[in-house]
Amino acid sequence: MIIVRGHGVVAALAGLALAAVAAPVRANSVTALEGSWTVAQATVNGALRADGKVLNATWTFRGPELVMQNANGERLRSALSFDATAGPPAFHVAPLDPPGERPLWIIWERRGDELRLAFYDGVDRRPEDFGPRHKLVVLTLVPARATPTAAAVDPCSILRVAGVDRLLGGPTRAQQAQHRASIPGSTCALHRTDGSGAISLTLVGPPAGPAYVGAARREADANRRMQVEEEPALGADAFSGTSGWTVVVVAHRRGTAMILKFEALSAGRVERQRFVTRVLDQL
Repeated sequence: MIIVRGHGVVAALAGLALAAVAAPVRANSVTALEGSWTVAQATVNGALRADGKVLNATWTFRGPELVMQNANGERLRSALSFDATAGPPAFHVAPLDPPGERPLWIIWERRGDELRLAFYDGVDRRPEDFGPRHKLVVLTLVPARATPTAAAVDPCSILRVAGVDRLLGGPTRAQQAQHRASIPGSTCALHRTDGSGAISLTLVGPPAGPAYVGAARREADANRRMQVEEEPALGADAFSGTSGWTVVVVAHRRGTAMILKFEALSAGRVERQRFVTRVLDQL
């Protein structure tokens, strides 16, 4: 089942039934779509969503079979059946391995190098169009490329090169970050050894980085307890959010999203911005 929760950057489309791609309107449609695609953007009810079960997932299809692997390594293999008479073109997904996932109808359209898929969350009903509609999930995929992912970049190393000990005013140690399946990236948290402050860095690699930033901004704006500010010096779409002693800075560079979280930081804004810039320059 595909589950969508409507709040928090960690909101999830939690279900591996998100699988499938391709549908023949012409005789060569399936052949033209064969290969691997990566999810660059996800919307629900027309609004951007950030989710580790969907963003940066790889969808590989070969004829009547589709294999989806998300950024956390979970895989789902499904059988596809195509409806050549549907408009928009559609296919039905029947999960095979692991068993127990719900089948669903998906419509698709190709726009240049982009592929759009749409399906209803948890409902095996063919969508009429790409919406926006209630409970309609729309994914944008791009051809998979051999692009280094955020997981291949060590966020702890980035923080140390940027001078995290100097910013926090003392030596730091890494704290085991609890992996959250709803985040399609890697995280490092460094704490001062005396417990007086901490900085964490989460990286979400391409192609989903910019969409992740957009979803994070939407959720920050909806949080009444957070004061949100534009950060134009850090690039397009960059922003910061402050709530109590916590400051979060979100930006993207070369397709990778950066989420920096400062806890009880005594350094001023100028020094913090210089640190953020040094982190971005390593992406």
